[in-house]
Amino acid sequence: KRAGQTGAVPRLEDHATVGRMSPGLEEPDQKTPEELEAHFRTNLERGLTSQQAAEILARDGPNELEKPPKPTLFMLFVLQLTGFVIILLLVAAVASITVNATGPAKDDILSYTTG
Repeated sequence: KRAGQTGAVPRLEDHATVGRMSPGLEEPDQKTPEELEAHFRTNLERGLTSQQAAEILARDGPNELEKPPKPTLFMLFVLQLTGFVIILLLVAAVASITVNATGPAKDDILSYTTG
């Protein structure tokens, strides 16, 4: 929907790139809707014409956020290993193996599993 159809004027704080995309427009948040209407050559009641919308689409591209790349399976695996509980379990396993490997039954290969 166009802003003019709902009767609402788009808020400039929602469009951080307005000043950057429009050279010569200083402090757009301080302008009146009429000044912005004149600067952007549009109509607050009807919105952009089809030709203006096509020109803006060709110049700026679609109004979409860039999608971040999906993490690889390896990265998901690594992220799972960095959880606090997993690190705690890994430290406990290393400590258990170390104690068993240096204890009195260190020569018995099954001592770790049988106690």
